[in-house]
Amino acid sequence: MKLKNIIEEKRKQMEKAKKKETAKNVAVGTAIGTALGAAAGLLFAPKAGKETREEITTKSKEVAENVKVKVEEQLDTTKEQIDKVKTDVEKGWEDLKEKAKKDKEKAEKELDEAVDKAEDVADELKKGVKDLKDVAEETKKDVEKEIKK
Repeated sequence: MKLKNIIEEKRKQMEKAKKKETAKNVAVGTAIGTALGAAAGLLFAPKAGKETREEITTKSKEVAENVKVKVEEQLDTTKEQIDKVKTDVEKGWEDLKEKAKKDKEKAEKELDEAVDKAEDVADELKKGVKDLKDVAEETKKDVEKEIKK
């Protein structure tokens, strides 16, 4: 049950991460759109061609760098979440294995105790049967003596 809860929690975290990623993608798209709009504005601005091209180049590099930074941040975040999920699942698995081991040991101990008790009862029954045979034999002898008299 605990493993199921861990997996469910991780699924929720992954969904949250996807939503975050989508939001970042929208932000990156907005930044790119803004940059393209700015570039278009520069192209139609009354400046010299060389100056306009330099501004476009500068803005393009800035946008590319911003996109690169955002992608790297998202990759780092995703890797961290994957590592956390992996660690949590491994811990849950180890906890589950440890519990199963303890339960197995407990069951083996209880089984050994039950076998010991059963052997003790069997020994007592054997002794009781032997005593009954002895009593029956003595009774038989006594009856035979009485019959001979």
